[in-house]
Amino acid sequence: MRTLTDLDKKLLAKLAPELEGETGPAPGHDYKFILLPVSHKLSESPEDFANRVNRLTDEELIYLVELILKGEEDVRSLAEGDSDALFELIGKRLPEKARELIK
Repeated sequence: MRTLTDLDKKLLAKLAPELEGETGPAPGHDYKFILLPVSHKLSESPEDFANRVNRLTDEELIYLVELILKGEEDVRSLAEGDSDALFELIGKRLPEKARELIK
């Protein structure tokens, strides 16, 4: 099971400030991914999800893409429309990384 790093927790706090200080949905249960709790528990729409992801710096977004490419971040299980919103945002901000995701 993947354990979130300090950087992962920083990104999660940036995407979901309302979770700050929490480590998971219940005591003793840590999140394994950054995007899933934001997608399923907090964002109200794909637009809200994209707005949250857009808070990340380019460096942070590149880090997130690298996690996706390594299979360490789950994008297949995001709420309906959120993965499309994510890939559209990546395509606009980081076209070279978007091409890597398409491969």
